Amino acid sequence: MVAADNILQVDTLIMHDKATIRFSSTRQGVLNAKTAYIGKKCIISARGLDGANGSTNVAGQNGEVGGNLSLQLHFEQLGSLTIDVRGGKGGKGANGKHGRPGIPDRHETKIKRDANGKVTRFEEFVPGILGTNGTDATMGGNGGDGGNTMLMYSTNGFIANFNRDIHSNNINILYNAGESGWPGTPGKGGFMSVDGILIPSEYRSGRDGNVQLINLNEPQL
Repeated sequence: MVAADNILQVDTLIMHDKATIRFSSTRQGVLNAKTAYIGKKCIISARGLDGANGSTNVAGQNGEVGGNLSLQLHFEQLGSLTIDVRGGKGGKGANGKHGRPGIPDRHETKIKRDANGKVTRFEEFVPGILGTNGTDATMGGNGGDGGNTMLMYSTNGFIANFNRDIHSNNINILYNAGESGWPGTPGKGGFMSVDGILIPSEYRSGRDGNVQLINLNEPQL
């Protein structure tokens, strides 16, 4: 975890395989390294946190916005690095509960004997017992916007590959908005009762972030 100021400046950055550097997503993150040795499957993240799931009559929370990162790195060695500024996923909506089923109206066969012992069969109407209403469900939360990344970089004589499925010299930048949380399912009502509804809440489609790449090996106009 980077300190509270969200700034990390070093002469030499060494990330061993599967190492992670985590920036807060709530403020601008800055990473400057004069020399960087990056192993395999390393991560630099300012990803927004996922929203909490909903509860009774409460919608799922929105995912957090992905953080913005400004990075300046000279790669002496580069295995594979993921820079993750995605927005958090929206929390799932809460399901409603089914009402008590109750008992529908019905007819029962009855037997009646007269004074001579003769049996007569007849149908008798038996009213049902009302069920209870199903309870309401809630919507899922909105996905958080993706963050923005500016990467100024140079390398020690090799070409950095971006967002390619290879195992060396690869930088994968993730900047998508988070997915919206699934809505809950309303509860079913019992006999002569009503189903719950899906309580509406504001829906907003998340926005993807932007990526700016500046290759310091190339002459700048």
